[in-house]
Amino acid sequence: MNDITLERIEDRDFETTLELAQDIIKCYLSARDALWKLGILRSERMLQGDFAEWMVSKMFGLKLPSNTVQAGFDAEDDSGRRYQIKSRIVPENIEHTAFDITDIEADFDFLICVFFTEQFVVKGILQVSREVVKELGSQTKKKFSFRWNRETSEDSRIKRLYWRTTL
Repeated sequence: MNDITLERIEDRDFETTLELAQDIIKCYLSARDALWKLGILRSERMLQGDFAEWMVSKMFGLKLPSNTVQAGFDAEDDSGRRYQIKSRIVPENIEHTAFDITDIEADFDFLICVFFTEQFVVKGILQVSREVVKELGSQTKKKFSFRWNRETSEDSRIKRLYWRTTL
């Protein structure tokens, strides 16, 4: 059996695509490095989660723990209240989505739900007390899910910190 090499691949379109992909990956890695230096990226996770935590902390004056894998919460305010920050990339018309929490018994006071467009433009930010999350959410074998849907969107206990009606 012969080794697969680029010389054996006859499709020149593939070589062009591969070259382009490598250039884009270099840009991506350079951008990740710059986001680390700005303090936006704090872990090897996807950009979405780190960006949401950084943005919410800056917008609302919260402190992010130095330990990026802090169990149970992502940020804390000056009064010691703890916040679990979750984000989702959602379509134009948000009808429903879920925010998953590994451990609903974790030590947090509020869930902050961030809705992004595919371009990371903020569509909305919600604040939900842990008690309301527990009441409206549901447990599966591995996780607890807080569902954003028509019913929860009308619950007066859910605070809309920011909500954009048009983009």
